[in-house]
Amino acid sequence: MSENFFFPKTEKLCSDKLIDRLFTEGNREIGSFPVRLVYLQVPPEEISGINLLVSVSKRHFKRAVKRNRVKRQLREYYRLNNQKLKSILAADNQGLLLALIYTDGKLWSTEKLNKRLDSAFEKLLSAIGGKSE
Repeated sequence: MSENFFFPKTEKLCSDKLIDRLFTEGNREIGSFPVRLVYLQVPPEEISGINLLVSVSKRHFKRAVKRNRVKRQLREYYRLNNQKLKSILAADNQGLLLALIYTDGKLWSTEKLNKRLDSAFEKLLSAIGGKSE
């Protein structure tokens, strides 16, 4: 296997304008507790590929150590499982703004969290694939 499992700076959503656009125009229907996905398909002239935002509320985790642990788990899952999503977007010649929002107030083990993320990403893949057909 010669897959690249990188998460470079170019895939991180940092622009305030794009973040505002994602949360005003984006689709919020996909979620699998404790994670909610907000996504917006955009033309490739605006962005290429996927731009990801990871969010964990300070209201639920007061200590930064715990927030950072959850963000690390979410980024690691995305890094290892984004190939299908990238191939669908490349075939459709689309860009994607994506936010992973953690909504629970307790820590989850990585295995349990990955199972929930699998189901959320399957819903996202069917939603993205369904729009192109």
